[in-house]
Amino acid sequence: MTKKLEEEFNLPPIEEVTEKETLPTVEETQEVIEEVQGALSISEKINLAFKEVKGLESHEVEMNDIAKKAIDSYEQLMNLGMNVSDMAAGKVFAEASNMLKIALDASDAKTKAKLQQIDLMLKKARIDKFDNKGTEAESVQATVFDRNELLKIINTKDSSPE
Repeated sequence: MTKKLEEEFNLPPIEEVTEKETLPTVEETQEVIEEVQGALSISEKINLAFKEVKGLESHEVEMNDIAKKAIDSYEQLMNLGMNVSDMAAGKVFAEASNMLKIALDASDAKTKAKLQQIDLMLKKARIDKFDNKGTEAESVQATVFDRNELLKIINTKDSSPE
C-alpha cells in the first residue's frame, strides 16, 4: 500500500525518510557552543552599556507618557465624534487620527533612539577591535596622482593600439 502512495504522491521511499540522522561530532558541538557564548557575551555587554547611558530611560518614559496621552485623547475624540453631528464628526475623526499618529511617532522615536545607541556601540566596538590589532591590520597602499599625470595616463592608453 505504501509503495502505491509513494508513487502516487511522488514521495521518496520510506526507508530513506526514516534513516537516522548522524549526530554532530564533539568538535562541531564545541564550535557551536563557543559561537553562542560569544554572541551572548556581546549581547550582555550591550545590555550593560545601556545601563551606563544617561537619559535613555528618561526619554523612554517621556515617549511612553506621550503615547499614552495621545491614545487616551484618541479614544475621547472617537467617542465625541460618535456623539456629534455628521458635519462636525469629520473634523473630530481627523484629529483623532492625528492623535494616533502622535502615539506612533512617540513609539518610533523610542525605538529609533535605542537602535541609534546600539549602532554607536557596534561602531565603537569595531573601532576598538581594529585599534587593538594595531599593525596586524592590512595596510592599504594608494598612489596619488595629480590631474595632469592622470590625463597623460589616459591619453597614452587611448592612443596605444590594442
